[in-house]
Amino acid sequence: MSDWRKELGGILEGRARASRAEQENAQFDAFLQQVAAPALNDLATELQQHGRDAQVRTLPAAIQLVVRHGEAEEIAFRVLKRSVPNGLVPFAEVRLRKGLRLVKTESVFRDPPAPATIEEIQPDDVIRCFLKHYRMVLDAEQG
Repeated sequence: MSDWRKELGGILEGRARASRAEQENAQFDAFLQQVAAPALNDLATELQQHGRDAQVRTLPAAIQLVVRHGEAEEIAFRVLKRSVPNGLVPFAEVRLRKGLRLVKTESVFRDPPAPATIEEIQPDDVIRCFLKHYRMVLDAEQG
């Protein structure tokens, strides 16, 4: 069995990758609890004061704010993660109403050139991103 060293290396490297994924999941869960959830809960509270039905839901590996006005869903704003070589990059998956259609798009919390990592994003960045997309919904209703 001349390849046992290669097999042992593969086993150990596989465990290291799994632990990196576990570390990233724990880091993202902390981000959701400490940054995204407070921002989305603040938005939901404010939207409710303006007559909107706004619900924050925690999902596996994500958190989502859904805003309804009457029977229509205006926007669903979901915070997700993408793993890149220098860390985790949180982003928003947004489903919004434009007239009679629902349009799905992705958005970063800070503008390029480089996407901001999870350590750099603050609740204000999440709120700013939501407002940019929610403004589109309301502009489409008026236009």
